Amino acid sequence: MRLLRAAVARIPEAVPGAPIVAPAWMGESERARWTRLNPGAQAAFSAGRSMVRELLESATGIPARDWCVTAEPGCEPRASAPGLATPAPRVSLSHRLGWVAAAIAGTAIGVDVECIRASRSDPGERAALILALEERPAWDALPPVERESALLTRWTAKEAWFKAAQSPDSAWDFRRVVARPCAPDRSNVRVWIESTLHLALCCADARALADVGFEGVDPVASSCTFWHVGQA
Repeated sequence: MRLLRAAVARIPEAVPGAPIVAPAWMGESERARWTRLNPGAQAAFSAGRSMVRELLESATGIPARDWCVTAEPGCEPRASAPGLATPAPRVSLSHRLGWVAAAIAGTAIGVDVECIRASRSDPGERAALILALEERPAWDALPPVERESALLTRWTAKEAWFKAAQSPDSAWDFRRVVARPCAPDRSNVRVWIESTLHLALCCADARALADVGFEGVDPVASSCTFWHVGQA
């Protein structure tokens, strides 16, 4: 089932004075989790869940309102719909600093979104916590002005890979995970960069990954790279 789709958008700002209520389309588990979040987190949660349903509708033709999407903390969402004749698409979500990203696929999927912002720590200190030993020489050789973006590229690539893996054997210590640049036909992660925005999508189907367009990303104003990510 080649139905890989992904999208990113800014999280809508709350309207001053508007009542804060859970959207009517939310399922029971989503609503229970939504009520425990602060208002800012509620907006991100709702935006992501709405985006997932839009992707599911565009991929299957089943109306967004008919989809049930689970919301257990610490777990990637699972989607289901009545009358679905094929296995339900896999789902992944991410939000960060006013942005939300979502992805669906017919196989394991992971998405991550990050933004470059003023750093509160030394990039070298963070690199020591993120990069595998074999990744350090190439990163250390970069001009200082390029290191922050390069670090964020590998971070998002590894985050997306970890979400797609969802296995007890997956290394949470990213120093034990290596992201190697590669040709599109050997990749399991693709990273887009547009201005300060970094987006990563992990999917085992390299051909689908090479063909996918990330909704909300300007193909003219952005760049993309392909990676093979796995445990060292």
